[in-house]
Amino acid sequence: MAALDLINEILPDHFDQKTDGTPEQRAQHLVNQCFPGATGMQIESLTGDLATASSTLQKKNMALHGLMHGGAYFTIGDTLTALMCIFHVTKPRERMLTVNASIRYLRPISEGTMLSKARLSKKEGNILSFVCDFYNAEGKRAAQARFKYALIEI
Repeated sequence: MAALDLINEILPDHFDQKTDGTPEQRAQHLVNQCFPGATGMQIESLTGDLATASSTLQKKNMALHGLMHGGAYFTIGDTLTALMCIFHVTKPRERMLTVNASIRYLRPISEGTMLSKARLSKKEGNILSFVCDFYNAEGKRAAQARFKYALIEI
């Protein structure tokens, strides 16, 4: 089965879906329509094993102190890894559910562009575990998040 073939089954009807283009273009089209779009995230690569996105510091993703909001980091990681889960969905009624998520903040994003790199760290049956690292403009890790999902049939 091709990547993202079952996305029409997973997404609610109120999202406009792009049916042509690369997985990255199709995913970006969806992201721009909902909450994660407020982070300014731009999906650069997307597979079931690896994904990257960038987000430039701007008012809409800042906290009141002028640094990138911690929720922006977390939202980008959660969105990237959820999109990665879609590549592992094999049945029309299968869905991904977040089982656990955590993040460690190491340094602030005070300027420039943050790069997010997510990878599948473990797959055991219907349980998928991911690690997402966030890097500042100097290439130093600013945070690391871990996400665990279960694929279940509804």
